[in-house]
Amino acid sequence: MRYIHYFNPGHEMAVLQGQPSYTAPSNVHKMMKELELLPLWYADSQDFVLVDNPEKIKELDRPNEFGPMASPVSAEFILKKGSTLPPATINPWGVSFHSLHMFSNLKKLSGWPLVIPQWNPAYTQLCGRQTAAFCLKRIIEIEPSVGEIAIPVFCNSLEEVYKELKTASFPVICKMPYSSSGRGLLWLDSSELVTSESNWIKGALNKQGTISIEPALNKVQDFAMEFYSNGQGTIEYKGLSLFSTERRGAYSGNILESQQRLKERLSSYLGEELIDAVRDAVKEVLETVYGTQYTGYLGVDMLVYKDKQDKYKIHPCIEVNMRYTMGMLAVHLYERYMASNSAGRFIIDFHKKAGEAQKTHRMLQEKNPLFFEENKLRSGYLSLCPVTENSHYIAYIMASATCS
Repeated sequence: MRYIHYFNPGHEMAVLQGQPSYTAPSNVHKMMKELELLPLWYADSQDFVLVDNPEKIKELDRPNEFGPMASPVSAEFILKKGSTLPPATINPWGVSFHSLHMFSNLKKLSGWPLVIPQWNPAYTQLCGRQTAAFCLKRIIEIEPSVGEIAIPVFCNSLEEVYKELKTASFPVICKMPYSSSGRGLLWLDSSELVTSESNWIKGALNKQGTISIEPALNKVQDFAMEFYSNGQGTIEYKGLSLFSTERRGAYSGNILESQQRLKERLSSYLGEELIDAVRDAVKEVLETVYGTQYTGYLGVDMLVYKDKQDKYKIHPCIEVNMRYTMGMLAVHLYERYMASNSAGRFIIDFHKKAGEAQKTHRMLQEKNPLFFEENKLRSGYLSLCPVTENSHYIAYIMASATCS
């Protein structure tokens, strides 16, 4: 099967709006455009990737060792050549009413025989944190060995928020139901709110109607379990991803190692038996909730944390990402491009000032030359998207040999 991929991060807000027209926030729009070639790294060579500017491919330093890659195509190209292109199935990063409508228009105007799934109204509920909270409750019931974990509380008004904070054990995290990658979060250290905190809560309630409140845990390691739903009731486990976040939760990068090594890292805290039990419980719950409603990838964010007795514990469902994820991309990057005796990190950096990203890119490139082994990356710095003087984002692999 041939696919056309499309990078639309932050699609949760588009899902919430549920409208044909959608304008992403400026920071998300910037990421979409600067990192729009990321799907080239997980697409197959016969696939297509929808981009604004296919000429960017000339600026991509993709090593010849990795072989042929998918073809970047613009909407303009599709409108001119669509009737001559082979059939393809759309595969956006995240399914939203907006993305389906966009591809439907391209199909209608170009004559390209695209396979486009129908919008399922259930997606709106399935994308929200309320469904993740329901999944957490069910996972704990199936696998009580994870211990007691507070289920997020949802508040629909400022009065309800104040009432909940009066009895809360601080610190706590307030979350918008539709957000991703560490965005839409507010950390509170006290029930005495300053003006900026009150304004954030009022704004979130105004935009989304509700917010969740849950305890902030003593984090040791962020990680996720990646799955794929075939839409027929079967959920397939795809692997572990260990990632890092900034202090307030924004995603910053993934560890690139074999699945065996990643599991060993987690087992040092939790034990292999618990990890396997949680995987099976999560798979069972996902099959019940998502299995027949949704076709595509699912990433379940989790956490290793220390409890008040200083013991390592697992939070088995921080959130459910109903989309392709950076963690799934990390799994594919390691499997496809990394030599067996290498390890590294997949990193996304943001630079506020124009020019800083390109300066960092050139410095990393100079200090970390690429070395290959049997057409796979053994060590060095590899940028996954072009970096220009106007870039603010860098997405890259930093690899190093682990043994001779």
